[in-house]
Amino acid sequence: MNTDQPQPSGQVYQLKVVLHDCSPMIWRRLLVASGTTIAQLHAILQTAMGWQDLHLHRFRIFGKEYGIYREGGILFDDDPYQVKLSDFMLRPGERFEYDYDMGDFWQHDIRLEQVLALEPRKTYPVCSAGSGNCPPEDSGGPPGYQRLLAERYSHETLEQVREDVLLVAQRLLDFYDGGPQPTSEDMEWMGALERMREREVNAPLTFN
Repeated sequence: MNTDQPQPSGQVYQLKVVLHDCSPMIWRRLLVASGTTIAQLHAILQTAMGWQDLHLHRFRIFGKEYGIYREGGILFDDDPYQVKLSDFMLRPGERFEYDYDMGDFWQHDIRLEQVLALEPRKTYPVCSAGSGNCPPEDSGGPPGYQRLLAERYSHETLEQVREDVLLVAQRLLDFYDGGPQPTSEDMEWMGALERMREREVNAPLTFN
């Protein structure tokens, strides 16, 4: 992860970020400088989780809301480019929340696991561990995402995927062997391609 910022000074916060109400669990472990601002942490979370920053967001820290204002969105009292994590004097074990997309309402629990010494030669922030793919944007929040997964991996869906792959492969093999080129007039061919494209578009973003 690269925020294009000068190397920080101070301490390092080891944060564990867990997306609420998702099974299997979706989480990330981050190492961020204590001088990281609210605005920077928003960008870090978007990158680490796999979101595309398409919607409103907010942090809730000790009962107060913080975030970057967007026209028509939530108003915040403080400048997110000036408020730093170190200002909150967090102790290991303490938590705060990050909400993203007020329609789908993705809630992230952020816990300070450890306060570490900063390594001068190390680049921060770092995503040191994690698991779980990022849900697609606009997938309906945790309930919608669970329905999407159930449908995506159902026996019927996987059987359809198998049939589509075999059909596309057979058409291409036939063309390779001198047969007719697949065209848009081949409704079976087009149907298989459309289902494959839709499945790719609606796929969770793979965590790396």
